[in-house]
Parts: sequence; structure tokens; C-alpha cells
Amino acid sequence: MTVFAPQAMAVCDAVVLSPGHSPLGTLRRYRLPDKICTPGGGVLRERILMSAAVTLLVALAGCTSGAEQPREDSKPAAVKPSVAPRPTAKQRPYDKMPARPLGKAAAGGRDRAFLRAAFAVQKPVGHEVPPADEVVVIHRLDAKNGELAWMSDERTYCYGKIREGYSSYTCGELPEKAPAPGLLLSLPGEHDRVTSEGNLDEVRNVNFVIAEGGPERFAHVKPGKGMGPVHQAVARFPSGRMVTFLTFDYPAHGYEFAPEAEICRSDQEVCFPIPY
Repeated sequence: MTVFAPQAMAVCDAVVLSPGHSPLGTLRRYRLPDKICTPGGGVLRERILMSAAVTLLVALAGCTSGAEQPREDSKPAAVKPSVAPRPTAKQRPYDKMPARPLGKAAAGGRDRAFLRAAFAVQKPVGHEVPPADEVVVIHRLDAKNGELAWMSDERTYCYGKIREGYSSYTCGELPEKAPAPGLLLSLPGEHDRVTSEGNLDEVRNVNFVIAEGGPERFAHVKPGKGMGPVHQAVARFPSGRMVTFLTFDYPAHGYEFAPEAEICRSDQEVCFPIPY
């Protein structure tokens, strides 16, 4: 802003260049109050004029600096590339439904007396008698004796050794760690039958094993003298997974096992020593 005080004007008059629509501003005439127009009011008048000049300069600066400046195009925020999820190992579906016997392992009309005897035996707490079509008959010793098993789901099993007068059940959960590759459970041998305390040669142990898969057959490899046959039965879960139940017996006393004696599946993928 520029302030003019022409000598031709009265002492109390002033011309001020104030901002306007024109780039050069507008000349305006101001009349100062009479109290300022006194012989001693010159200093005060100059201060007022200078204050007005500063105010107009600020206004002019606002007019020029306030002009809208071209804005830079806003840059989009950097987008992090999406990370594809790592593939997870496929887990076998958990079989919550019971396994059902295949083939001759299914209980039939000939097994009625056997099932009546088996179901009459007290079961461990928390385990109930299953429907007959879920019972897997492993070994039919005679009309009322033998071995059977069932699995109410893929983790829970029950095994029954049915003998007139001294039957027993073993039920529980499969161990978290398999006893051997391809095996799910191996129970130590239990005494089968004793005719008299003095006749120890007739005492035999019966082992129970659950193996993964089926229906391949298991058999002895280099069996020793007095070794009983391998009895087996296969059951299948609704998912298609199969398990094989095995029982085998051997003399409880006076019997030496050959170091290389074992039981193997026909494809040789699953083998375990005797006794396990």
C-alpha cells in the first residue's frame, strides 16, 4: 500500500491506496477527526495513517497469497501386495461315527448265543453295549466263546475276551503315540484258560492289536513251536478308513521266542515282534 499526502490537500486530508478489484488498488480519500486536526496532533495523525497502511498491506498480501494455487495430484496410498495364505497340511477327517464290520466279521444268526454271553458281562464305566451291527467278531472259539471288539469313533475302542466263567473287557482311548508304525494299539497278553494250577502247559496268553488299514491279511513270520494262529477282522468307518483287529495266542510259560519272530501284513508294510 502507498500513502500520499499532497501538499495541496488540507492538513487533515489524506489519500490512501486501498485494495480493490483492480490490480493497482483504488485511491480513497479519508477525513481525519477534528480532534486529530490540531497543531499538536500531527504525530498522532501519522501513527494512525501508518497503522492503516499496515492493515491494508496485510489485506493486500492476503489477496495475492490467498489466490488458489494449483494442487498437486494426490498420490494414492501405497497398497501392500496381498500375501497368499500358506497351504496347510490336509488332515484326515475325524471319524465321529462308529466303525462297522466287513464280511465274516459281522455278527450273524450263529452268533446269538455268543452275543448274549458277551453282552451279559459288565462293561467298564462309561462304555455301553453297542448295536449288534457295530460288533466286530474277531475269533469264534465256539458257540459261546471267542473275542470281539468295536469302536464307537476313531479314538474309542472296546475289546472283549469272552470265556464261560471268566470273561473280561478292556475299553479306553487309543494312545496319542502309536506303539509302532502302522499300529494303533497293542495290549499285553492276558491268560486265557487254566485247567489246573499244576498244568501250566495249558496256560496261554492272548494278545490284542489294532492295526491301521485293511483288508490285507496278517500272518506269522518264522513262528515258533506252539504259536497259535493270527485271528483278524476288518471294520470300516463312514469316511472309508479301515482298521484291522487282531488276536493271537502263545504259551504263557516255558516258551522262548525267536528274535526274528514277528507278525506282518501281506504287503510287508506293517510288522511287529512277538510278543509286543
